[in-house]
Amino acid sequence: MKSFRIAFVASSFSVGGAERVMVELISRLPKETYEKRLYFLRRAGILGEELFSVGIEGDRELQRNRFDVSVISRLARRFKEFQPDIVFCLDHRNAIVFGGLATMAARIPRWIVASHSTGRFGRRRSFTLLERIFLRRIDRLVALSGAHADYCRDVEGIAARKLAVIENGIDVGRYQMVDGAAVGQIRKDIGLLPGDKVVSMVAALRPEKAHESVLEAARRLVAAHDDLKFLIVGDGPRREPLEELRTDLRLERNVRFLGQRRDVAELLHLSDILVLPSHAVVETLPLAVLEAMAAGVPVVASAVGSIPELIEDGISGKLIPPADPESLAGAIEELLSNEAAAARIVERARSVVEEKYSVQTMVAKYEELFESLLT
Repeated sequence: MKSFRIAFVASSFSVGGAERVMVELISRLPKETYEKRLYFLRRAGILGEELFSVGIEGDRELQRNRFDVSVISRLARRFKEFQPDIVFCLDHRNAIVFGGLATMAARIPRWIVASHSTGRFGRRRSFTLLERIFLRRIDRLVALSGAHADYCRDVEGIAARKLAVIENGIDVGRYQMVDGAAVGQIRKDIGLLPGDKVVSMVAALRPEKAHESVLEAARRLVAAHDDLKFLIVGDGPRREPLEELRTDLRLERNVRFLGQRRDVAELLHLSDILVLPSHAVVETLPLAVLEAMAAGVPVVASAVGSIPELIEDGISGKLIPPADPESLAGAIEELLSNEAAAARIVERARSVVEEKYSVQTMVAKYEELFESLLT
């Protein structure tokens, strides 16, 4: 069997949805068919170091600072040594620009970019003009859904013939089978009481995620539901102002900020609802939603990006307008008060993830893409 070489280029693999997807892909591509090498322009990050620890080779900190253009020749030399059949860039700006220039300098025959955004907060487009110039040279841009592909074509100007749709995938079993004792210990550690109902949000603390909407919804609900607790999982630049807002709204007893966690599967199993009220044009195919659906947790999410392809309102979850605390509070109230409806949603949502969004399906589609470009 012929083997192929793939060079993966990113700024860093910190803990994030796109990076976690890449780790699953890189880890699961069969060794007998694919030789893989990692090139991190900045730090490898937590997830990148995990890949290095299991024997995948590569380099870190190739770019000395954000203005270090010598990274182009440095990376091109690495490519000439490795001789990849494909350069695969994550949609980090320095990876697209410097990775693209190095790909051209080393005359690598195929170049792929994986996109994970349908716009940036406060901006209509994901890519800058410079990035779009480079994207004209790629062989394929991977979009995460039909709606995302439409966005990449209509807004970003990517030619339809260069688009490939490959949905994010998760290890479904990881979110269905967890240690009950571990879940119980986490409940105790967090300070949850036996009768508490739990609403969780798993997302980086960034403006586009609209965490303020969750706090405002909590304010509306806790007066009538003192046993309702909100868990905010994740970290980021908005943590301090969000904690201040929690204090202003007098929600210290009902809202817990848990920071970055590696036990999301267990946290989902102590949750009654997962929420994601993001602003428009920022979500593509969020892993937190897929993970909750797999874990049997009903989801309330804003109808933005590709989320409506994941969730049919009232059937496999609840859709609300973006960043709308009143609608969010109403959907939470409805799910908590109607256990039969919540159970039906959970059953359908789990089937959707198992049928279409498993990590095995995702990896198989990437293999099909690679082979189509190389054979």
